[in-house]
Amino acid sequence: MGLGKFGGGVGAARFLVEQGALVTVTDSKPAESLVHSLDELNGYDIIRHLGGHDLADFTDTDLVVASPAVPRESPFLDAARNAGVELMTEIGLFVRHCPAHICGITGSNGKTTTVSMTGAILEAAKKRYWVGGNIGGSLLASLPDITAEDSVVL
Repeated sequence: MGLGKFGGGVGAARFLVEQGALVTVTDSKPAESLVHSLDELNGYDIIRHLGGHDLADFTDTDLVVASPAVPRESPFLDAARNAGVELMTEIGLFVRHCPAHICGITGSNGKTTTVSMTGAILEAAKKRYWVGGNIGGSLLASLPDITAEDSVVL
């Protein structure tokens, strides 16, 4: 839910298709507003419900991956919760499958700076690391390359 323009929805959709899932992408925005993101999904067998949502997409499914921009009180997410459907974010999907140690940086201000500085420290220490979250695209596509010895900063 919420394909968006910054890569998280695209990354989650591609990852899930590659894992063998039947994926539906749904966004309240029409296709014309999501051209770049939709282009990134060319060649992937994905159902697209754009310009609005279909309640069945939230109740007749195993998992809903919601963009952080989707309000927690969305009636569609409430319907999924009431139907017992698992809800998560793209980052949650990544964390579930990532074999590396993960350092999560949270807060209202300074996250990008702190993540960048942490990455620079790991680089100076000659450690293999990955940086993601609001400071780049989805790391889901990098999962095959990430090892248990690596570090991830989100």
